[in-house]
Amino acid sequence: MNLRYTNQFCSLASMHEKDQAIAPWFESLLGCKVIPAKINTDLLGTFTGEIERELSPSACAKEKCYRGMIEENAQLGIASEGSFGPYPFIPFAYADHEILFFRDKVLGFELMTSRVFLETNFSAKSVSNRDELLAFGKKALFPSHGLILRPNNKANNGLLYKGIQNLESLDIAYANCLKESPDQKVWVETDMRAHMNPTRMKAIGELAKDMALRLSTPCPACDIPGWGIVSKIKGLSCIACGAPTELPLKEVYSCCKCEYKIEVNPETRNADPQYCQFCNP
Repeated sequence: MNLRYTNQFCSLASMHEKDQAIAPWFESLLGCKVIPAKINTDLLGTFTGEIERELSPSACAKEKCYRGMIEENAQLGIASEGSFGPYPFIPFAYADHEILFFRDKVLGFELMTSRVFLETNFSAKSVSNRDELLAFGKKALFPSHGLILRPNNKANNGLLYKGIQNLESLDIAYANCLKESPDQKVWVETDMRAHMNPTRMKAIGELAKDMALRLSTPCPACDIPGWGIVSKIKGLSCIACGAPTELPLKEVYSCCKCEYKIEVNPETRNADPQYCQFCNP
C-alpha cells in the first residue's frame, strides 16, 4: 500500500452509488476513504435525454470531479462518466466506454484513465406487445438490471419510467405508455445508470482498480503518484513471417505531472501468426 493517501478522504461526484465499485479499491490499495459528494450530477446530462450532455465524456467527468471537490471542500476528488454505442470492430456488438478522472489538489496533478468494455447489456427497441417486452427484458438481464419505458414517440408528453426492476412496475409502465403512444408501440431501453446496472458497476470497479494501482505507483523521477502505461506502440513482429502486427511492440510509461517517460518492451517478444494479417488474413 502507498502510504501517501492513507487516512485521507476523496470526494466522489455521483448520485448512483458508484462508491460501491470505487471505494473498495481505493481503501484496500491506497488506504483512502471515498465519500459521495452531495451534488446533482444529472445537471450535466442524463442518459435518457431530459438534459442533454453538452460536454464531452472526459470533460464531463472532470467537471463532476471539480464540483464534488468544491461541495465537500476536498483536496482529493474522483468522478466517473460512461458512454455506450456500437463497437466498430465487431458487427452488431455494443461497447461501454468508461472514464475515471482523479484530481489531487495539494500535489497539483490530475489523472484520467479509460477502458472500453464489451460486456454490456446496452440495448433499446420499440415493442408492440407484452411478449416482445418480456423477451427484451430477458435479454437485457431484467430484473437484476433496470429498464426504462416511454411512449414510442419519445417527445410525447414527457412520460418516462426509469429504474424498473420488477414485473408489476414493468406492466404498469407498459400499460400507461401504450395509452399515450400514437402508433401503439412502446420504447424500451436498458437503464445504464450504475445503480441500476450491475454489469456497468462491475466495469467501473475494474477501472477503479486500474486507477488505484496507478495511484499507488510513484513516478521514478519525481515521486508523484500515478506512474503507469499511457499508450502502446503497435508493431510486434509475427513469429512466422516477421511482418508487423497490431500487437504492442513497446509500452509507454509516463508521469502524471513531470515529463518523464520511458518505453518498455512487453514480455512477449513475437506475435502468434493468428494475429498476423499476412499469415491469417
